Amino acid sequence: MDAIDGPDSVKASIKYIRWQQLYEREKPFQIFVDIPPDAADQRYNNLVFENKEETFHNIRGQERKFSLNGHGFTFRHYDFDFDDFEDRASVESIYLPKVEKFIKAEIEDVDKVFFFDWRLRHSGSYARGTEIDSNDPTDWLLPSIHAHIDQAPGAVLSRTRLQLSEEADHLLEGRVRVITVWKPLRNPVEDWPLALCDGSNVEYSDLLETDHVRRQYTGANMNAMHREKYRWYYLHKQSKTDVLLLKQFDSASDVGANFSPHVSFESPNVRDGAPRRESIEVRALVFTYAQSKDQS
Repeated sequence: MDAIDGPDSVKASIKYIRWQQLYEREKPFQIFVDIPPDAADQRYNNLVFENKEETFHNIRGQERKFSLNGHGFTFRHYDFDFDDFEDRASVESIYLPKVEKFIKAEIEDVDKVFFFDWRLRHSGSYARGTEIDSNDPTDWLLPSIHAHIDQAPGAVLSRTRLQLSEEADHLLEGRVRVITVWKPLRNPVEDWPLALCDGSNVEYSDLLETDHVRRQYTGANMNAMHREKYRWYYLHKQSKTDVLLLKQFDSASDVGANFSPHVSFESPNVRDGAPRRESIEVRALVFTYAQSKDQS
């Protein structure tokens, strides 16, 4: 590839969860609230990670070869014509409806879209002791350096029943997907790009469900254990119009990939003065009604 398209591949180290015998009797967990000082157990997590070097293949110029059903992710060129990302009201009243329109245009058989989370991230740094408000999506998070999937299957079921209780039985009769729409905010990504694993080559047995205990809700994600079979990809200098559709869950049994593990990695040979990565991710429950699925 030429300089504009970037290298064919790069190598970098990422973190995988490492199996522990402890997990045979105690589920992996991570606590995001203060633990009472008189509690017998003062652990905030029981997770053990290991560093592994991976090769990340650049798919610039080959984006259309990857599909949600076949690989668990795909890219589309799209301009949302929106820049006011640090204003929560504007994001929720203007940007999210644009994302819903985008999802319905780019994904097949979508009857209902329900947004349950969105976050901003940047690749800067925080002073020790800085507190992040997990309830404020405009409070910047750092890139995630652990290979994972955002939603465990049971968590998708629980979230649907909790947040869409009146419709849940009907919605769960059809196809249920969790889709993340991820894009840079302004500058093309040079450092800490988001990498995607080909989900057609990953089994649930390669993952460990991990409880996330928060003040108002306990959910669960899936942390990936290391496997030699994984195939990792990224888009060199992903721009704000290079929009990623990333699948976290799919109830369909006839697709090649029901999800795609993902992770951010520190790029080698980043130029001096490169701007920090700034990105937004929007997570949506995407439903196909049972009658629509039967008619298709």
